[in-house]
Amino acid sequence: MARNPEIRARIIVVAFLALVAPAAGAQWPPQWSTLWQHPEPFRSAIPLRTHVAADGAIFAATDVTHHNRSHVALARFEKAGNFAWLREHEALSLAGLALLDGGRVAIAGDSPSGAPAIYIRVYDAASGELIWSRETAGGQTFVDTRHDTEQVAVDASGNLMVLASDDGDYVVIRYDPDGNALAPWRRTIDLGAPVYANGIVALADGGAIITGQGRFSGGGYVTVRLDAQGNEVYTDTDLGGIANPLGPAFAVLDSDGNVVVAAAPESPFGVPRAQVWKLAPDGTRLWTKVLPNPASVIDSMSVGGFRLAANGDAIISVEVVRGFFRLVRLAAATGDVVWDVDAAIGGTPTTLAFAPNGRVLIGGHDFFMGGQVGRIAEFLSNGAPCRMHDDIGMFSRVKASGSGAGWSVLGTTQFVHGLGNDALVRQFDAVGACTLSDSIFSDGFDGQ
Repeated sequence: MARNPEIRARIIVVAFLALVAPAAGAQWPPQWSTLWQHPEPFRSAIPLRTHVAADGAIFAATDVTHHNRSHVALARFEKAGNFAWLREHEALSLAGLALLDGGRVAIAGDSPSGAPAIYIRVYDAASGELIWSRETAGGQTFVDTRHDTEQVAVDASGNLMVLASDDGDYVVIRYDPDGNALAPWRRTIDLGAPVYANGIVALADGGAIITGQGRFSGGGYVTVRLDAQGNEVYTDTDLGGIANPLGPAFAVLDSDGNVVVAAAPESPFGVPRAQVWKLAPDGTRLWTKVLPNPASVIDSMSVGGFRLAANGDAIISVEVVRGFFRLVRLAAATGDVVWDVDAAIGGTPTTLAFAPNGRVLIGGHDFFMGGQVGRIAEFLSNGAPCRMHDDIGMFSRVKASGSGAGWSVLGTTQFVHGLGNDALVRQFDAVGACTLSDSIFSDGFDGQ
């Protein structure tokens, strides 16, 4: 595949206060910023996903719409921020981005073809050359770009697995590392209504955990473990308050082979409630925790992001209507609340990232003077709020990844009528001294 010349990039090395507005978080400037400038006269960009490779290279995926068609653009930036390459193709969605053995990177999602179909594309991570591309019928990914749920996984043999939904079935589409099709796995969840698969985790034995939403009315959340042949090991169904799933399900595997799921079942009051539960390798329910809501027993809450700490504790970014960015930590063994903290800024969380030193980053957006404002808030490993960046130069929700180099944050510039906007990637350090006093944070921080 020839190199795509259609994206130009500028890298800006940012000095202190040079490119940040006089906002509350201005004392935490980015180390560098790189702007993607698309040559089409009218285009719009939406951040989708970031991943950081072992060599520090940043892979950023963006939805770029032009000529009334949606495209997925995958770009590589080197550790220092210099633009390396970009590949763009027409697609309806991005279901996931995975780094593969042998210096390759894979993306998958919904194809723009007439019938429901899934595309899979594998590139050389260094050069961006297309290694192989496939398209297969048998389902759709139904991706919600506001969340970081992962619908692409790689097993121990290097086989790619893409999670899809097909009416009442969860479907796992499979290809070997060379692009040869493997038999798909299919699990019927509901014979009478559509279901929506949200997340997949590859298991060391060659199997997988798949989770998602059952039927809209009464289906709850359904998590299935499959063995290496695609056979069911167990199925767990959580009905929540009144069995209606009101958001995607997140699934993470811990070091003991337990799976932890976070989702937003409908409460008896008819609103989402953030909930986390843990399943043993045989499907035994170990604990279930409905997150407390200090604001109101009927206030809407849902999961904005979900990860596991190094010791297996659950870390949840909780979406609260008109609230601050909120981060909750649950003990691995019991599900008890370890700490529950708020940042000084808020909005809608759209990403959750960890740094190797244990720091946590929530990214998202809020509305300011009629437009969206990108925001990030950093927390120490003990839950103490540390720094924030309220950036009126980044006019979108954001996506982020953590690495030894810091926080890689993907957003967009302001949308200009008649022109559109461009994608923007920024690098922030993850080791600096905390610059904000605890006194400006909510009383929910207990200092543990």
